[in-house]
Amino acid sequence: MPMRLICLFFIAFLSFFQTVPARAGTTLNRIKQTGVVRCGARTAADAYAYRADGEWRGIDVEICRLIASAVLGREEAVAIVPVNREEGIALLRDGKIDVLNAATPITMRNDLETDAAFPAVFYYSALAFIGHYKPDAASMKDWQGAKVCVENTPFLTQNLQDYNTRHGLELRVMKTPTLTRAKELLYLKRCDLVFARLETLHSDYFKNAPDGVDLAVLPEIVRTYPAGPVIRDDDRELFKLVRWLVHGVVKAEEKGVSSQTIEDFQNTDDPEIQNLLDKNKATAAKLGVDENWLYRALSERGNYGEIYRRGLGDRSVLKLNRSANRLKRDGGLIGSPDFEK
Repeated sequence: MPMRLICLFFIAFLSFFQTVPARAGTTLNRIKQTGVVRCGARTAADAYAYRADGEWRGIDVEICRLIASAVLGREEAVAIVPVNREEGIALLRDGKIDVLNAATPITMRNDLETDAAFPAVFYYSALAFIGHYKPDAASMKDWQGAKVCVENTPFLTQNLQDYNTRHGLELRVMKTPTLTRAKELLYLKRCDLVFARLETLHSDYFKNAPDGVDLAVLPEIVRTYPAGPVIRDDDRELFKLVRWLVHGVVKAEEKGVSSQTIEDFQNTDDPEIQNLLDKNKATAAKLGVDENWLYRALSERGNYGEIYRRGLGDRSVLKLNRSANRLKRDGGLIGSPDFEK
């Protein structure tokens, strides 16, 4: 091969590896080296990640702090990156964030057609309507032919279309570039309803309507869907760590272990609680963390119920009932596999 071609090949080879984003096994190392977990969070509606008293709060922030506590031993070591549209998976793919939250739905399409991986379900979100108060409305049939504003994203518009067709409601859909524009049109009474994520509808985002605008969240749930932290699909080390971290906080609630009671279980005979609280170096090494990772996370951030209360429940601005996010034993959908090592 001529020397000139060899040089060109070598330059192309180096250029390729300089442009490829960080991949398998590197995210956890990057987090440790920089001392921060970068999390994509949905900030547009003060529902998932928002500022209160100068601090980030919300379920997206809770997930990020949980990971920071387990990996770095510093729950505050997080960087919140606003992700308000559908660009989150692209940012994740390009290595600009380490974890994506943002109420990202866990679907077959997202799993198979993107570079995303979903270690575990953290909570169940829902899609619903908010509209001008209509005291005589007993069901969605009373909104037949209503005009609905919706942010123009494939996930929202497709679910609205399916619901509209399935129930023959003949809703007139107006797609808007942003949720903000949808809200403006609702306030101007140019649309009767807005279709969005349930957490957004219960946030302060819709609380300060102008005089003469009386709004109510409709009781109908269009769709309940699983959501949780998302990572790159070839980052197996971080995948396993996040999966067992989520399962760990759920199992802790199932077993009655909380940030307030954790020390009371030091001498327990329950093998699953022993595994939760055991500072096992071999297990920690396989996950790429120190042996205190789960004990520390539970002590600092609490079990699943504690995290839910702060992120979505009665200690958050949303004050949502747990509903589908109750433990399975309580009639909900949240559960953990056996915690054996």
